[in-house]
Amino acid sequence: MSTPVLIILFLMLPLVAGAWVRFRTTDAGHIKLLLAFSGAFLLGITVLHMLPELYERDAGQPGLWLLAGFMLQVVLEFFSHGIEHGHIHAHPHKPGLGGFAVPATALGSLFIHSFTEGMPFADPRVGGDTAFVAGVLLHKLPMAIALATILQRSGTGVGRSWAVLMVFAVAAPLGMLFGHFFGEALGEGFLTAALAVAIGMLLHISTTIIFETTPDHRFNVRRFLTVLAGVALALLSMH
Repeated sequence: MSTPVLIILFLMLPLVAGAWVRFRTTDAGHIKLLLAFSGAFLLGITVLHMLPELYERDAGQPGLWLLAGFMLQVVLEFFSHGIEHGHIHAHPHKPGLGGFAVPATALGSLFIHSFTEGMPFADPRVGGDTAFVAGVLLHKLPMAIALATILQRSGTGVGRSWAVLMVFAVAAPLGMLFGHFFGEALGEGFLTAALAVAIGMLLHISTTIIFETTPDHRFNVRRFLTVLAGVALALLSMH
């Protein structure tokens, strides 16, 4: 996919999710199934598509950047409170805090996550992998739904809600533009490192989502079949 198309997709998806939450009732059970499917599909795509792509490149230490991305996501989730994997913790906003239900630290964490995720898409080889693009977009959908739901349930005003969603929406496109600029300035090594960091983050998120689909280690047939469906689709996407 061309960069303009990718930018439009990543920009519009959070806004469409926000409109859906604003005008339609979302079922928590359906969101959990969407999370299970997206997590399994993203894990499959990351392992089957992007890890081989990463290690086929003539890169110095991709494992170090992978680990750095994984640990970066661990830190980011201390501030985002797990919105990346669909956690919804809504509280009425307090005027004394500026009226925002989502703290600046949480929004900043989500912004950094999406910005970092967007950088490797400046590489045509990454942006041209339709399955990986679909996996990341599918992962961002429940993130956007969770964020929009928090804003709605907390009573945040419509204007402020859309402002927060817009900040989240522009993060990945800005990451792509950043990747283009520094990829041209620093060469392929920069984009390879960016890809490794993004893969590390996605490995953390996808595995966390799958673990969380079986709370208290109770077997749930619907969620298990949903995870299998996500993995199966990832397998079918192999060339």
